[in-house]
Amino acid sequence: MTTQGVNMTVPDSIRKGELGRWLVGVALAIPTVIAILLPNKLFILTLVIIMGGIAWWEFAVSLMGRTRPGLILLSLLGWCLTAVGAAYLGPEGLAMGLIAALFLGGIYLIYILEPTGDKISVNLIARYFMGHFYISHLFSYVLLIKVFEHGPQFLFYVILVTSCADIGAIYVGSRLKGPKLCEKVSPNKTISGFLGGCIAAMLVGFLSRYYLPDVFSNLELILMSLGLAFFGTFGDLFESALKRAMGIKDSSTLLLGHGGFWDRLDSLLFTLPVFYYYLFFRIVP
Repeated sequence: MTTQGVNMTVPDSIRKGELGRWLVGVALAIPTVIAILLPNKLFILTLVIIMGGIAWWEFAVSLMGRTRPGLILLSLLGWCLTAVGAAYLGPEGLAMGLIAALFLGGIYLIYILEPTGDKISVNLIARYFMGHFYISHLFSYVLLIKVFEHGPQFLFYVILVTSCADIGAIYVGSRLKGPKLCEKVSPNKTISGFLGGCIAAMLVGFLSRYYLPDVFSNLELILMSLGLAFFGTFGDLFESALKRAMGIKDSSTLLLGHGGFWDRLDSLLFTLPVFYYYLFFRIVP
């Protein structure tokens, strides 16, 4: 079974240029900020479904291949069920949507399994299940954080800190270089970049006290942001490990200079649930 990433033909001068990277960043930030601020959950649900759906498509093509369109369609359907459940029914709806997605995968396996056994089919379904726990489940925490009291501020905080940690790691690591952080998984990531990302996260987290509700001390904000930088780096490395196992560099070239949507969401997939449960145990009565 062979798989490959999603590729588009884009000139290197544009794809690797700093201008293209920043333009894409701004283009993604504008609808994200609008969705966070609008009180109606329909806009953020639509945006999350689109972004998560593209990330799921990249994941499916990369890890399950293009020869199983039915499985990819079920993956996207299961993702929609999970996201809608989280948006309208909260954690219970998220669990119900996830169970429905796994149920669809089980039906698909029963349908395609050969009478004599079929290791490839079981392998595909295992990747399908992993994708739902990894993408559908973890990304749905955007919708759960949104409905907290002061949810828009909290959501803006976790996305901003995670993004700034990524940016800090890229710029510091590319300039200072030095020892590798985890060379066998991601040869371009350095310890200096990781430390730069941590410092950027702590600085942005400290400045976030100006718009967050008065529930966190300055020290707590700094330490909380440091923790998010750590989990964001772990999420980045986890995605890199999956892509390296499949011989893929970028999940796609849809976003100039950024790779694909899966590449942009990899850190958030781990910081969102961590921050959600921190909020849950910290501020929920």
